[in-house]
Amino acid sequence: MSKALVIVDVQASMFFGPWPVPGAAELLQRIGDRLLKARLEGEQVVHVQNDGPEDEMDAPGEPWWELVLAPKENELVVRKTHQNVFESNPDLADQLRAKGIDEIELVGVQSDMCLGASAKGAHQLGFKISVDRKLHGTYDGGYPGSEDPTPAGDISDRIQRELEAL
Repeated sequence: MSKALVIVDVQASMFFGPWPVPGAAELLQRIGDRLLKARLEGEQVVHVQNDGPEDEMDAPGEPWWELVLAPKENELVVRKTHQNVFESNPDLADQLRAKGIDEIELVGVQSDMCLGASAKGAHQLGFKISVDRKLHGTYDGGYPGSEDPTPAGDISDRIQRELEAL
């Protein structure tokens, strides 16, 4: 069996403009390096693209909605409207299993939202999951402008522990 690299919500709104996640440039570099490694090793790559509501920066077709890392022809691109990509795409698990995938590595944003929810969804569907703490991030307080003083790194660390415990 084999592993798929699932890149969650690496979209312009999260890495550029007025509200990039803390350490966006460094995180993007690390995710890009991991993508290159996956391509060199022939791993299945899945790009997940969030479809935000019409009045949000990540609404379909908006400049901030665009994927930052361009997919190759042989890579899957799946869109979602729920935090858990498998909830938005009920056939995705079967598509991956048909390709011999039994393990999913997730990278991207946000640790405490879509990445975490998709990892838990994959686990519930029977996939082995892996998440490298250096390859996911979020916002201070969990979202831009939050009153919560919790640093982004602490939130991502907590999610990492939760996912490792699965």
